[in-house]
Amino acid sequence: MPAAPAWNARFFEQDARFWPIAPAARAFAEHSDFPAPEELVAPGVSFVSARKPRRARRQLAPDTAYDARILRGEVPTRPRSWHDFLNALVWATFPASKRAVHMLQAALLERARLPGSGALPNARARAHDALALLDEGGVLVLAAEGQTLTLGFGHALYEALVRGGPSVTASALSFELLRLPATAEAAAVADELLAARLEKPLFPADLSRREF
Repeated sequence: MPAAPAWNARFFEQDARFWPIAPAARAFAEHSDFPAPEELVAPGVSFVSARKPRRARRQLAPDTAYDARILRGEVPTRPRSWHDFLNALVWATFPASKRAVHMLQAALLERARLPGSGALPNARARAHDALALLDEGGVLVLAAEGQTLTLGFGHALYEALVRGGPSVTASALSFELLRLPATAEAAAVADELLAARLEKPLFPADLSRREF
């Protein structure tokens, strides 16, 4: 993989697709370098410097797993990482949905633990795959009267924009509305809709493929 791009405080001005997270990004527009994890802010969580734990198949104490730590209110965040910095901006933009994603992931992992050993199986459940697709590479599509508004949700999608290159294919979840919200209100509307949708199971078949 090519080296990660250098810090660019005004990255969100270089591509119109950054618009949902641009308000959160502007808080760091005068920084000369990556903000420390502890400088990042989002409702209901704090960001702590850490090596992001892998979701390994090996035995892992339930209270130390990545999703479990998030449910306690702390998001392990690697310093100077575009991936994790953009994840924090998505948290700031869609806080209810991000929490719902990790609540479901934590519950799925606990249900999947093998009796006796506490280890995780080699394969993930379909519902876990759907959440991972959405969390890393998802877009939310608001549709009304033949018009659509697409909001990037997956932080890996935003990282791909930072890195440049061709368009990528995203996993889309669509919502039909009576009318489209104003752009300034769209992220809050999408956050509420997605958090409500995640109150019931999500599977890969519920996601469509869409260029982003």
